[in-house]
Amino acid sequence: RHPTKPNNLHAQRPHDNLKTMSYNSNSNIGAEAATAVDQKIQEFRTLQEELTKHHTDLGTLMAQRNENEMVKQELEVCEREGNDGNEAVIYKQVGPVLIKNELEEALETVRKRLEFISGEMKKTEQLIEKKEKQSQELATKIQEMQGAMQRAAAEAAKAMAAQQYQQVS
Repeated sequence: RHPTKPNNLHAQRPHDNLKTMSYNSNSNIGAEAATAVDQKIQEFRTLQEELTKHHTDLGTLMAQRNENEMVKQELEVCEREGNDGNEAVIYKQVGPVLIKNELEEALETVRKRLEFISGEMKKTEQLIEKKEKQSQELATKIQEMQGAMQRAAAEAAKAMAAQQYQQVS
C-alpha cells in the first residue's frame, strides 16, 4: 500500500490526492520553518541591540576612567609640590557646595574609583565577548536554517514539476 494513495480505489486518480496533500504539508512545513527563522532573526536583533548598549556602556566607562586618570595625575602633581613645601588645597564638590578635602583622602578616593571602573570595564568586556559569540552562533544557525528552507523549497518545486510532468504524460 502506498502512503499517498487513497484507501478506496474508486474513480479517483492517485495524483489528485497526492497533489493536495504534498502542497498542504509543504506549505505548513514552510510556514513553520519561516516562523522559526523569523524568531531566530528577532533573537539576533535583540542580541545586536544588547551589544550596542554594552559598547555604549564601555565607552562611558572608558571616558570615566580617562577623567579619573587625569584627576589622579593632577593630585600626584599636588602631592609632589606639597613635598616641596607648597601645599595645595584640594576641594571636592558635594552638590552645589565645595568642601575642603585632604590630599591623601582625595587620592585614595580616586584610586578606589579607578579600581571600580576597571572592574566594571572587565565585566562589560566579558559580557560583550559572550554576546558577540552568541550573536555569531545565532547568525550561523539562521544561515543554516535559511539554507535548509531554500533546499526544501527547491526539492518541493522539483517534486511538483515531476508530478505535473507525470500528469501530462
